[in-house]
Amino acid sequence: MQEEDEVDEERPLTEEEIAEMIAEYERVKDYEARKWRYVKRPGGQAVRPPIWYELYGASQYLNQGENKEPAPVWREDGSIDYGGREKWDAWTKCSGMSEQEAKIAFVRAMRRAESNAKDNFY
Repeated sequence: MQEEDEVDEERPLTEEEIAEMIAEYERVKDYEARKWRYVKRPGGQAVRPPIWYELYGASQYLNQGENKEPAPVWREDGSIDYGGREKWDAWTKCSGMSEQEAKIAFVRAMRRAESNAKDNFY
């Protein structure tokens, strides 16, 4: 199934599909309001599922533009900043996208998250 989704994401979209995805973005853009699962990392940290960071990156790009922040490495407590680095990487991946491309990437990520709800949401 995932291979089909990846292939599907590679094909060009029709104008109708683009319009549908832009409208869907407006309905699902509040991804943080969902009850996301946490994933344990070494050192006792807990981070969100990987798809959450894709949504975060697209959202940050849409709201703040290009990522100009320095890459985080350490947290204040001296441990590795897994979540901060995931956020930074996801935001940086969106570099050079148009607003429309970022919204489409967001919607595609949300669709993948919802199709695998048991791993992503409580």
